[in-house]
Amino acid sequence: MTSLTTGLINNLEPSGGRKAATVSLRIANRDSVSTMIRINGFYQNGTATKTEYALDILTLPPGGEETKNYFAEFDSFQFCFTANSDAVMISAWGKNSSGNFTEVYNVYQEQLFLSKAGNQIYVPLLADKLIAVVDGRTDTLRESIEVDFAPYGISTNPLTGRVYASNFMNNTVMVLDGETNTVIANIFVSSNPVGIGVNPLTNRVYVANWGSSSVAVIDGLSNIVTDEILVCESPTGIQVNPQTNRIYVTNQKSVSVINGNTNTVLATVRLVDSSGEKGD
Repeated sequence: MTSLTTGLINNLEPSGGRKAATVSLRIANRDSVSTMIRINGFYQNGTATKTEYALDILTLPPGGEETKNYFAEFDSFQFCFTANSDAVMISAWGKNSSGNFTEVYNVYQEQLFLSKAGNQIYVPLLADKLIAVVDGRTDTLRESIEVDFAPYGISTNPLTGRVYASNFMNNTVMVLDGETNTVIANIFVSSNPVGIGVNPLTNRVYVANWGSSSVAVIDGLSNIVTDEILVCESPTGIQVNPQTNRIYVTNQKSVSVINGNTNTVLATVRLVDSSGEKGD
């Protein structure tokens, strides 16, 4: 994987106007296989707070290219790119309100998966209604977050610094800001959510709903459930492969394989046959 950024671009003219009205991005895949690229856009207007305003996911074939244009009439802005191949080439330009190019922006490598939450490990303590936060640098308990439910499953997105915890009894997923370890959202899903998996490339969160035999798909930007995928009986655990965008769900006697591009079940791997014997 690779992570690229334009850095924070100052878009103010000395006169107080703005240099660029739009940003044009050209993304090219020089790899011999298809690759997926995530584009995040952020802006600032007179404050030190960056706000995300753009999120796109591209899948380019070998040798494929695509140009994207984004609104940019802000005091400053930044674009970040994450791809599952090192052979992705990105160029960026600013355009004025007349559509003419004003300047070329540098795009450079940044540290991949530099989490906003830092090196923190989150542990659900079911019986105590707590989420323990362990400092990964010192291997010591940093803090314990009190919640009003028994947290079952937990997962993090290292790119956004958000933490997701499932509430089995209340049919919700709690979202924490990993910088402050405070609750920023509670998302209703179907019956009895347990395991959670995150694809940081697509910013999608997958929740195994044990009681409804389904997987909820949550948009990590808006915190909205965008889809629900039916799987086999009583799903519990979830693992995500960001490079292939495949999601693997453990059911009672099988594993469901989900295509993250289409939110459809590609295969069901039987682990035990009808006679109770182990599958092939």
